[in-house]
Amino acid sequence: MPIKFLIVFLSALKLLIACDSQTISIEEQAQAASCLPNQVCQYNNHVKIWLGEQKVSPETPFEIYLSLPSGYTVQSAKLEGITMYMGFIPVFFEASDGLLVAQTMVGICAERNMTWKLALAVKNQQEQAEQVFYYFNVTY
Repeated sequence: MPIKFLIVFLSALKLLIACDSQTISIEEQAQAASCLPNQVCQYNNHVKIWLGEQKVSPETPFEIYLSLPSGYTVQSAKLEGITMYMGFIPVFFEASDGLLVAQTMVGICAERNMTWKLALAVKNQQEQAEQVFYYFNVTY
C-alpha cells in the first residue's frame, strides 16, 4: 500500500509543477539585461538574433532569425519557458538568403504574458562552444 501511495503522490506532484515559476540564474542575468526582449540583439561574439515580428502569440507560428560570424556553426537550439517552466522546444535553423531561419511556436499556459528564452549553443572558429541566450515575450 505505501508504494502505491508514493507513486500517486509523485505523479500528482509532477502534474502540479508542470507550469512552475522559474527565475533567471545569476549566470544569465548579465546576458538577460544586455538586450530588450523581442528586439534585435547583437552579442559580443557578433552573433545576431531577432524575431520575424515584435508581437508573438502562443500557438501561432513565428520566425527566429540568426546571423552568425564566418566560421561559426549552430550546435543546438531550444526554447524554454522562463515565467513558467514548460519543458523545452527544440529549434532547427535552416539557411535562407545568407541567414539562418527557424519556424517555431510556443505553447500556451495559465500566464497571459510569458517570457521565453532561446538557448543557443554555437561553435566558434576554434571549435569552442559558446552559449547565447535570447529572451522574448509572448502575449495573448
